[in-house]
Formats: sequence, structure tokens, C-alpha cells
Amino acid sequence: MGDILKVLGISFLILVAITAAGNYSYGAGGCMQVISVDEKHQNSDRFVAEVNAYDDRLVFSYVPRTVDAAGDYYVTYNIKADGNILTVSDRESYENISVDEPVVVEITRQSSSLYEIEMLIEDAQENIAHRSSIRVGPQEQ
Repeated sequence: MGDILKVLGISFLILVAITAAGNYSYGAGGCMQVISVDEKHQNSDRFVAEVNAYDDRLVFSYVPRTVDAAGDYYVTYNIKADGNILTVSDRESYENISVDEPVVVEITRQSSSLYEIEMLIEDAQENIAHRSSIRVGPQEQ
């Protein structure tokens, strides 16, 4: 019985690891979408990147991993649509970031376009708290 639980536990951890670093396909707006999340320093990262894709908008959320990570941060991001810069934020101050009040960036979208966001979150001492890039677009891209 113990060996079965070990195998199931290891299988679950492998599935979680593959899911956390992989590409996700799902249907939205009548077409397949691909979401790719690249978080290079996941173990030391203080935030988790999330994306919600709707027919008319994308919502990127950066949630502190723990309640201890709550606080004030500086946020820098670059969003591109089909390779063209859509919006840029340079060290914008976000106060009282918490699990209940994460960093949220929302943009309008067209389902046929490829969107990319590169995110950098720094604490008051300019230490990197989070760095990631997310791509959302049609399956063929």
C-alpha cells in the first residue's frame, strides 16, 4: 500500500511540474488558444503568474506565493500584440500587494492576435521578487 501511495505522489508531482512549465491549450472565443508561461526562477520567486483569457480581454495576475510576501513593490512590464508594443510600465509603484490584492494588468484583445507580456516585480530594495514572460495566442502560433 505504501509503495502505491509513493508512486501516486511522485506521479502527481511530475504532472504538476509539467503543467507549471508547459504550454496550455484551451478553447476560447470559438478558437483554440495557447498560453505559454516562462518563470525561470520558480523556487525563489515570491509571485505566481496567472492569466485569464476572455473573448474580449486578457487579465494577467501576479499573486504573492505566501502572506509573508505581501507589501509594496515596483512593477515593470512590456506588453506586445503581434510583435508590436502595446503598452509599457516602468517601475510603477504598487502598494499593499497581497494574496487578496495582487498585481493585475488587463488589456483588450482580439482572438486572432498573439500577446506577450514580460513582467518584472521588484521590492523596495530593488531585489527581484518575480520575473516572467507569458504568451497568449492562437494555437498555430
